[in-house]
Amino acid sequence: MNIRPAPSVRQDADQAKDGEPTGHSGFADLYRRELPRLRRFFRSKVRNPEDAIDLAHEALTRFLAKSGPTTISSPGGYLTRIATNLVLDRAKRGSTKLADITHPIDEALDAASDLDLHRQVELRQEAEHWRAILSLLPPLTLDVFLLNRNEGYTYAEVAARLDISVWRVQKQMQKALRHIEAHSDRDDA
Repeated sequence: MNIRPAPSVRQDADQAKDGEPTGHSGFADLYRRELPRLRRFFRSKVRNPEDAIDLAHEALTRFLAKSGPTTISSPGGYLTRIATNLVLDRAKRGSTKLADITHPIDEALDAASDLDLHRQVELRQEAEHWRAILSLLPPLTLDVFLLNRNEGYTYAEVAARLDISVWRVQKQMQKALRHIEAHSDRDDA
């Protein structure tokens, strides 16, 4: 049985021999060259190393879906733009996705009723720990944080509800997240 490659695959192979990175072989070179850079970029933007790897692959997938490596004069720059957009999208939508997959603290306590007494005590202590951290936030910052993370409102919905700008909601969320990070790191040590 004789299987011949499709014309586009043969054309890609012929062009790759000529030294021009095109098609899948060109993308493989681009992938090897850009993946480490993208992973470093995302590691500087997100806390979870696994998320950084996923986002790097997502950026490369979007790049491949949009066009081949030869149609873009600066693939590295284009990938950086895709990566930046992914970070912005994650910041805008990530908090509501988190609210969809997490449960409020009190619900976790109710769900723990079937667990042993020791675990229930641990969950109550953890809930009190987080309440203490959140109680230190200024009222507006706390309202913005709870509406977004606990109630699942988008930044635009929080802004409309509190009659403030989306920019101010973003700044208040940044303030809340920095506060939580600073206090949770101190207590974990």
